[in-house]
Amino acid sequence: MMTEESSTSSAASPFAKLLWQPALLLLSSDGEKGKKKTPHDSPAEVDIAKMTSKDNAAARRVKWKQRDCQLQAFMGNLPKNSDYRVSFEDGMFAFVDSKSTMLAKADVKLLMSYNLIKRTVVGGWENPSVKDNVAACEVKDIQRTDVEQKDVDDIAYKIAEASHVDHIYRAKNKTNWVFLGLRSLKLLDAKDRVQYNATTGWLELVVAILARLRKVIMMKQAPVMAIAKAYHDAGLLFAQQSKGTFSSNANAVKMLKLGSELLSKIANELKTWMIERSRAHNQEHVRSILQRLLQYEQATIMSGRKKT
Repeated sequence: MMTEESSTSSAASPFAKLLWQPALLLLSSDGEKGKKKTPHDSPAEVDIAKMTSKDNAAARRVKWKQRDCQLQAFMGNLPKNSDYRVSFEDGMFAFVDSKSTMLAKADVKLLMSYNLIKRTVVGGWENPSVKDNVAACEVKDIQRTDVEQKDVDDIAYKIAEASHVDHIYRAKNKTNWVFLGLRSLKLLDAKDRVQYNATTGWLELVVAILARLRKVIMMKQAPVMAIAKAYHDAGLLFAQQSKGTFSSNANAVKMLKLGSELLSKIANELKTWMIERSRAHNQEHVRSILQRLLQYEQATIMSGRKKT
């Protein structure tokens, strides 16, 4: 398998419900014969509750590094060409083979992301397009700016601890590291290995995201760059899903690509709000954006009714 550092998947950011390409780890596997493998088959981990407050950070680091090793061992049971899929609509994470057949699955939470260029951390709970039950629990006392790469894991461990997940899956590319929290990860028996399909279809997903983007544009208290980021990242999501989960559906590919172009264009327009403050939440401009979203949504619904 590839190492995390060798992954060169397209850029993703914390505001989108993306199907990131996997940042796969070098793994090995072993376990009790005849026992279904889970990530918990390893030596007892450190009990942070028994540590002094002074040693909490170090104890947490040891505990989660143990869990990282457990995940590596678990993934050693997967084929070398395995990939992964994640649906934040369904709260589901899955490892799949080259034909998108599910090999293992888990519940998922968006923990955080780290921007290598800006050296900033954004918590999953700050993502306006992700449902609360799929976002990480809020952790207030974390460093958010001027974060060194060597300190990122410690922040992720703290959020993972608060969110009660079992393991952390890291999706890395050249500009962003995205941290996914996994819970109840298990290998699937052969009889349960079905084709991966998110419960939410492409049309329903588009409509749901557009509804959230409408709410975001009306949030006057939200930072302008956060609003622009939400639109930009939704555009990335549409582009990536047109190449991933819904690539076999011609209508989906066409409309997702159109949506990606539209949302990226709107995101660029929103960035001008920082310069031309008179346009920020200007009623006419907001109405124009909402109208374009509506036109795209109507065209998408009409396309969704066509046979593929």
